[in-house]
Amino acid sequence: MKKTKKVLSVLLCAILAISLVACAAPGSGGGGAAPAASGGSEALTGNLRFWHHNTGDNRRIPIQDGVDEFTTANPGVSVEVEVIANDVYKTQLRTAMAGGDGPGIFHSWGGGWLQAFAREGLVVDISNDVSGWAHHFSPAAVGMVTFDGGMWAVPYINSATFLYYNIEMFDRLGISPPNTMAELEHVAQVLLDNGIVPFAEANLTRWPGAQHFVFLSMRIGGPDIFQRAISGEVRFDDPVFIQAGEKLQDMVRKGWFPEGHNGMNWDTGESRMMMYAEQAGMILQTSGFIASAFNENQDFFPHLGIHQYPAVEGGAGIQTDMLAGVNALSVSVFADNPTAAVGLIEVLTTGLTTQQGLADGGTIAALRGVTYGTEQLQTGVGILANATFMQNFIDQTLTPRLTDAHLGTAQALHGLTMTPVEAAAEMQRVYEADDGSFD
Repeated sequence: MKKTKKVLSVLLCAILAISLVACAAPGSGGGGAAPAASGGSEALTGNLRFWHHNTGDNRRIPIQDGVDEFTTANPGVSVEVEVIANDVYKTQLRTAMAGGDGPGIFHSWGGGWLQAFAREGLVVDISNDVSGWAHHFSPAAVGMVTFDGGMWAVPYINSATFLYYNIEMFDRLGISPPNTMAELEHVAQVLLDNGIVPFAEANLTRWPGAQHFVFLSMRIGGPDIFQRAISGEVRFDDPVFIQAGEKLQDMVRKGWFPEGHNGMNWDTGESRMMMYAEQAGMILQTSGFIASAFNENQDFFPHLGIHQYPAVEGGAGIQTDMLAGVNALSVSVFADNPTAAVGLIEVLTTGLTTQQGLADGGTIAALRGVTYGTEQLQTGVGILANATFMQNFIDQTLTPRLTDAHLGTAQALHGLTMTPVEAAAEMQRVYEADDGSFD
């Protein structure tokens, strides 16, 4: 198999963070009337099906407000919105697309998962359609949805993984958020001595726990270790990945995660509730946790601290190397009217009705120029602004088959059912057999 098929053009650069705090005027959908016919003067018509996975009111309502704004300005267009739970979203979308009944507009995370749709001819290259307003998003964010000579989606939410902790609890116990693995060892032991689980973790859906493995790999092997593995420069059974697995399993054996955490569900809030109830002191999660805490528990939210994953002594990576990504909107080949689909996406991604609404609900919006009213969001944006490297989320970077192997082996490491050597060997086996497709 040609290795060039595996190189997923994921652009990773710190200017994404800088752009998050820069100010720029919104596009034609920015707070005013929605465009009546984006890209032309004729009235838009059509019936659009729009799928996304934002079930929480803090995201669902601003998105629906943007849809309503667009349909009011374009009465000839009807939009059917279907909100699907995150846990099953990918499977349902993949099945619908493969069966020829996909939605006209759909949510994606860019990377290899979206690239597989593009290479199978199921998603539209919208480069020319958005050329007049794509500058409202950072080059790095656009880069995560740009590959094979085309732009296949538009960012509407930015995201990153942070280490969250309970400020009041840490102050009470006389500990500080850890900057090194040695400091993390101390923090974890103090928490355990006080009957508190160090990390809330709900890993039924596999991706939450995989983030620990990703960070440990980046801290040990350097920020670009996954890029190097994808390109074939290093192997997926490289000692770096084995060491990361060994450290992860050491954390499991020391009781740093809840008992049975592989059977707990993030989507239903099991790990979040541990944080709210002070049963756990820390959680490693995406920036979506800020919005969840803000909307679910106002008593806890003021105690929510945000930090970065600690460095591993002697490792090639540093603490300011980040794991980040985008939530984006794509037009599929099943869109009844692709021009209308692009027009709706323009309103959702450049319109303040949606973008400021997302920010007000605790989300890091994709559009520059929105304001953030909580200290937690301001801290998160500031951490991104000082990032030295940004790795796109690995389960979005890898091809579908490699993603499944990555999530499966990481969950097995958490469950102590596979050794680090076995997990690394399985990743390398799948890599060598992979052709980049969904099948």
